[in-house]
Amino acid sequence: MSSCRFIASDFPLPEAAPSQDYPIYINSDEGTVSDGGADDNYFLNTFADVKEYSDKSYGVCLEWDYTEGRAKQIIEYIKNALQKSEVVEFWHVWLMDYYEFEDRPFINRKTISVRELTAEHIKEINNAVIWNNQDKMYPERPSFYCLTITR
Repeated sequence: MSSCRFIASDFPLPEAAPSQDYPIYINSDEGTVSDGGADDNYFLNTFADVKEYSDKSYGVCLEWDYTEGRAKQIIEYIKNALQKSEVVEFWHVWLMDYYEFEDRPFINRKTISVRELTAEHIKEINNAVIWNNQDKMYPERPSFYCLTITR
């Protein structure tokens, strides 16, 4: 299992890939990994399980390391998606196959218009902590995050 960030819509969303190959730099002495930080170094791949988390029919999974430049590109992607849809959702979830009432996710929702959308909103969802024990009665519940963006 792992965390997943995805964009969901009522209309098909195009996939995206970097315009070129970027090397990954691993410094074992410092324990760091860098992808070069190029703004177009991310992937948007079809997310077949979107209906498990959203009432939207289409989704793309975001594979990236957050940078402000990449967030600005995702904002442009969302703006383009909103040309065909009234609403787009940006989610951060833990991939789960099945859950009982006691371990169903606690869903944090926020709605903003596309005019309000900033890189800080994208960063907030991207960096949200899934296992933060918001439910005191059932502390094993994960927290999912959904930012709904309207026209």
